Amino acid sequence: MKGKSLGPPPIYAETLKISVAREYLSTDQSYGELAKKYGLKNREVVRSMVSWYERHYSQDQLPVVKNAPAVGSPDLKAGASNTDKEKQLKE
Repeated sequence: MKGKSLGPPPIYAETLKISVAREYLSTDQSYGELAKKYGLKNREVVRSMVSWYERHYSQDQLPVVKNAPAVGSPDLKAGASNTDKEKQLKE
């Protein structure tokens, strides 16, 4: 039987939601582009993460995400491939 899955919706880690939302709000990437980048089901998942983020965090009080460099962080070398970036994140 084709159609929507009958199981519960996936639960995403708060750190992932924060990372995706911050990236959307600080870059010119679309919901669809970020969904593809992070391997999410579709653009609506990203939209809901951004909405969640805006409800839970004001710009005056940004949460601290441990062990995850901010988007555009100098810790990630410009022009590095995704594999290189993953290695840098692990270090």
